[in-house]
Amino acid sequence: MRKEDFYKGVKTVGFVTFIPFMLAAGPLSGYFVGDFLQKKFNLSSYVVLFSVAIGFIAGVMEMVRILKAVARMNRK
Repeated sequence: MRKEDFYKGVKTVGFVTFIPFMLAAGPLSGYFVGDFLQKKFNLSSYVVLFSVAIGFIAGVMEMVRILKAVARMNRK
């Protein structure tokens, strides 16, 4: 096995391992932002749900971006 192939594999594993953290970070940050906005401006509790949903969507979009980057990297 060549050194370049080994490092490409390590890089791929690093990217793929990062996906669960991205999926968890989106809704968590959305919760904290929504909770802050709810308390700061006396908004309804739907703001928290909306911001968590936006965070989840952002996490999924980031996951798709990472998977496309990994696929592009493995084609080279």
